[in-house]
Amino acid sequence: MRRPAFLVITAFFVTMNVLLWRSEFRPQGEGTPVPLAGVWERILRAPDDSDLEIFQHKRKIGHLRWAANAGELATTNPPAAGDNLQEGMIRKVGGYTIDSLDGRLDLGADRKRLRFTMNTSFTTTHQWQTFSMQFNQRPMSLDLGASATNETVTVKYQHGDDGSQRTLTFAQLRDPKALVRELAGPVPLGLLTGGLLGGLGEAGAAPELAALPALQKLSLGLQWDSRQDWLKVGSAKLRCYRLHARLLEKHQVTVYVSRVGELLRVELPNDIVLQNTRMLLL
Repeated sequence: MRRPAFLVITAFFVTMNVLLWRSEFRPQGEGTPVPLAGVWERILRAPDDSDLEIFQHKRKIGHLRWAANAGELATTNPPAAGDNLQEGMIRKVGGYTIDSLDGRLDLGADRKRLRFTMNTSFTTTHQWQTFSMQFNQRPMSLDLGASATNETVTVKYQHGDDGSQRTLTFAQLRDPKALVRELAGPVPLGLLTGGLLGGLGEAGAAPELAALPALQKLSLGLQWDSRQDWLKVGSAKLRCYRLHARLLEKHQVTVYVSRVGELLRVELPNDIVLQNTRMLLL
């Protein structure tokens, strides 16, 4: 009985080690699937900020700092007696925020540097609540803001002392014809469908009722695939998570995230890459 038992135990351990080796050293791009919600939770709770250098065609064009923070749930109840929670620690998470700070892009020697900031807030269930982004290139500035509660998008443009502001609803953004009327003013839609957008309307349809398929098909919805993977750093490899999605059906976005939620590398269309500065030093 000892010999069969020994063989069974040996076979079990050999099998487990082979499976573990395959899981750990699987070729890049074929990592084990992991729940997307778990990876996103790590990103929102990352203990450190991510300093990212921006490259295009391997040429540095900018920099930004990505900061994720957890906010404490607001309450009027005083802390319980004997609560020894250290200052800065959170008793109960009430939401998350992501900020892109100190962002800048070098648009060339003949142009001024473009600076930008971004802020997004999320609920504890990872649903976004507010979004804002500011672009500054003196004397011009552009502010974009969106609210999931009010279902509105606000665009504010300033050029010196002149400026304009426009607020659109999500319903307008879903209706291309209403969006064109809002942005273009009282311009007959027939001029757009028959001129600039000639051929997009249905044959025989009245110009004001013509559909705009090219605009209606425009969607930024992303389906993310999340896996465990390896990221090559110099001559070594770093264990990480890889998020991948298709943008507008033909472009691809790939994000490499450390095991604690820090952004390591972001690959965007048009050969734009965001690389963590810590990895550049390795």
